[in-house]
Amino acid sequence: MESKKSTSRDGESHTNPPANSKLFPISALIFFISILIYRYSSFGPFAPFQCQLIGIGCLSTKVQGYIAPEFINVKKAFITNFENGDEVGSSVAVYYNGKLVVDLQGGYADLETMRGFDNNTLQPVFSCTKVLAAIVIACLVDRGILDYNEKISTYWPEFAQGNKENVTLLDLVNHRAGVSYLDKVVKSDIEDLDKLAKILAAQPHSFGGVPNRAYHPVTYGWYLNEVVRRVDPKHRTIGKIVSEEILTQYDLEFYLLLPTNLISRVAKFYETPTVKAFFESFGVFSSWWAGKVPGSFFTEFNNKESVAYKTFNCLYPLSSAVTDYSKLEIVTIEWPSANGITNAKSIAKLGAIIVNNGQPLHDDSSSSSSSASSKSLLSKSIVDLISTKLPATFDHVLYTNITPSFGGFVYIRFPGIEDVEFVGWGGYGGSLFIWNRELGISFGYANNGLRTPIFGEISDRRTWSILKEVVNVVKKLKREQA
Repeated sequence: MESKKSTSRDGESHTNPPANSKLFPISALIFFISILIYRYSSFGPFAPFQCQLIGIGCLSTKVQGYIAPEFINVKKAFITNFENGDEVGSSVAVYYNGKLVVDLQGGYADLETMRGFDNNTLQPVFSCTKVLAAIVIACLVDRGILDYNEKISTYWPEFAQGNKENVTLLDLVNHRAGVSYLDKVVKSDIEDLDKLAKILAAQPHSFGGVPNRAYHPVTYGWYLNEVVRRVDPKHRTIGKIVSEEILTQYDLEFYLLLPTNLISRVAKFYETPTVKAFFESFGVFSSWWAGKVPGSFFTEFNNKESVAYKTFNCLYPLSSAVTDYSKLEIVTIEWPSANGITNAKSIAKLGAIIVNNGQPLHDDSSSSSSSASSKSLLSKSIVDLISTKLPATFDHVLYTNITPSFGGFVYIRFPGIEDVEFVGWGGYGGSLFIWNRELGISFGYANNGLRTPIFGEISDRRTWSILKEVVNVVKKLKREQA
């Protein structure tokens, strides 16, 4: 483009620059900003801000532990989570046919002190705790102490209030008891189990006695705990039974009442930064736009009289700050819904025992006790029973269809491996406790970087990518063995 000449008032001739030359700095600025936005959006939420923008100050990728040679791609996927800024600290473990094939830890348990996340780290896993609580119930059913088809009021007469007289144990373990929230509860109530029992019994049924599924995120463990206290010959809690009969017997660490001397091993929690969380929240709207979310979802969650609103309104009874849930004053209160403290190996090992039809893992060389792994956790008949798939049903709190199992677990399919169905459940922020008996896989994931999954999904891309590699390897091994 040619320059144009103009004449000023003094009569001198001047050359005007091409019109598009004025646009060049603006175009360059837009281009530069676009690159920064792309980099920021492509990184996970836990990479330092300067790392996301210009690649400076990124955290080193610290990964340690054991990996069987065939599963090396699992380690690569695990490392990628840290390189992408998707994780702060985490552990992942996999058992295949009763053998430990993956046991990795990486990142940081505490960014302030730069304490590494290692095989000594313990991690609260929120609702993965419900899986352990349901396993304890299965153990008591196996012994004939409990019956899934029996009414709760048989074990706990005071429970038969507010249209709850016909609620069965099966209803309760599968979130159909109509008690997904409490009208009022404070920390002192939770610490006094006798006082809490009266509050639990007085709570009316949310659906007038009709057994509709409505996820019990907080109350699940409290109600089951009281049932157990009533029927156990020693009147123990679920946590006490776990500590006395499961942890030592199977060489596990999964505390429902953390010994105070172990608090130094607990990892700190880190929430997704506000800006990232804002962008990720659009996942709900995109799901709604795609027709995956019912049109009444937003109405129900803003209706103060709805079961969903009331349930989520009492979601954090011990503290409104979710990062507090790794602190001493909270982890030392037994709460079998969401207060379990463990590691990925213990999760995966417990799942592996279920995959092994409730029998101990005799070839587990990691057992530290000569008496460990000598006793069955569950009979095969009970494992078959609790694994029985129930019809899919709409959950009035999660606002999506759920396929439960008889024992209180859930059948789950994950993106990228939809042809494989796992059993178990996940915890807020990304933890996962699942297994698949047909493939012989048990999978555990425990992490301290908290992310809220997109509507209707269990866990997130961190575990999905790792689990996909696990399934690929197992399928390959089975083809070779065929």
